[in-house]
Amino acid sequence: MELVRNYVVNDWELKIAFNEPEKGGAPSRSVESALAPGAGNYKIDTFQLEADRIAPSAALVLSLQISGENIAFLYTEVYYKDKAHPYYYGPLTHEVVRSAVEKEVNGLVHPVWDPEIKLTLEVAPVIRVLTDGLNAAFAFMHPLGYGVEGYQLEGLYTKKGSGNSNRARLQFDENGVMTDKRVIQEKRGHLVSHDLVIKPGDRFIPGVHVLTDLNLGNPESHSLHGISGTLTRLEEPFHWVEEAAIPGDYLLGLVVEDFNGDKYHHYVPFSIVGSLD
Repeated sequence: MELVRNYVVNDWELKIAFNEPEKGGAPSRSVESALAPGAGNYKIDTFQLEADRIAPSAALVLSLQISGENIAFLYTEVYYKDKAHPYYYGPLTHEVVRSAVEKEVNGLVHPVWDPEIKLTLEVAPVIRVLTDGLNAAFAFMHPLGYGVEGYQLEGLYTKKGSGNSNRARLQFDENGVMTDKRVIQEKRGHLVSHDLVIKPGDRFIPGVHVLTDLNLGNPESHSLHGISGTLTRLEEPFHWVEEAAIPGDYLLGLVVEDFNGDKYHHYVPFSIVGSLD
């Protein structure tokens, strides 16, 4: 059954829709394997928030201590908890954690982590909104890469007058301006992309990741996929704006990516409240 949830964020009307799993059919936690070369072998000694209740527009302060090896990248991410259903929507933000020591390999910057990683991070929960100038949708974006400024957002693109939708990826700079757009298609078992020209009347629907209590351990493989609102290209290109996160319950996630590209997720709950009195 399709579940549709509607939200208002600073006068923006936003939507999330997805098909709920059947009872007993929700994706289950997978068994991780650490036998392959390059697999993450680490222990989280400290993963603690300075405060688990913050005011709107305030930042979280996270104390983090990890010991181990084969850690390639670290990310933080934020998900919003549905008040009436057992689902989490996002990621509202998904950010790369920078290392104090970095190296360049084949023109790409990589972090260099010590066997003992101690970090104090500030994470600002915000809501990014994609708009066509009239309508709006959640923009649950990911960074372009380590040391690369900008974000990317996947969704469904439909050409005006066409009933067929294609997977598409839009890229934006940190000011919300769209910098690239591509269609993603499968050909002979491989995903390929090519330039996309978005003309007036064409539509784009951003994608949404939906987590449940049963798939928090491995959302890369088991997240549900939903959509946000439909946007139509008008006179100006699509762009995104940043709004303060609304009061409610959330998850702050730490994502550990190993040298094999596998990602491991760890979460701690927090709340945004209208008053801390």
